[in-house]
Amino acid sequence: MTSPPFQAGDFVWCAFPEREYPARPGPMHLAYILGVSGVAGTNQFSAISAYTTSQPWPGAARPLGVRAFDRQEAATLGQSRPFILDMRRLAFVPITPAWFPHVDQPGHGIQGHAPQALRRQLEQVAAELATRRGDIVERLGTLWPSGKR
Repeated sequence: MTSPPFQAGDFVWCAFPEREYPARPGPMHLAYILGVSGVAGTNQFSAISAYTTSQPWPGAARPLGVRAFDRQEAATLGQSRPFILDMRRLAFVPITPAWFPHVDQPGHGIQGHAPQALRRQLEQVAAELATRRGDIVERLGTLWPSGKR
C-alpha cells in the first residue's frame, strides 16, 4: 500500500477484537476510524478505531464516549439501522486483511463517512477521554505501546 485505504472519520468493516482475545481479530463490526498512521520502516498503515454495536444502550443516560445514532442519523452514514458508537473501547491494529477483511476489495469496506461537524465533535470526546479519563478506555489490538493496553 502506498497510501491508507481509508481515513479518520470513515466507518469501516473491521474484525474488531474481543475483550477475551484482545490481540486477535474478532467478529465483524462497523468501526469508526479515529486515526490512521504509517508503521515506521514499512509501507504498511495502522488504524485506531472505535467500537460500534447495533445493540441498544440500556437506559437513557450514556457515559462520556458513548453516542447513539438513531435510524435517520445512521442512514446519513450509510447504515440501515440505529447503532451505538462506544469510544471507550478502542482497537489499534495494522491495516491488513486479517483486521479489515474488505480492505483489498473495491471501497475497502468503507460504509460511510462522518461529516466534518460530527468528526470534530467525536475528536473532542476522544481527546477528553484520553486526557481526563484514560483509565476508562479499553485498549484492544496489537499495536499499543507496552504498558498502554
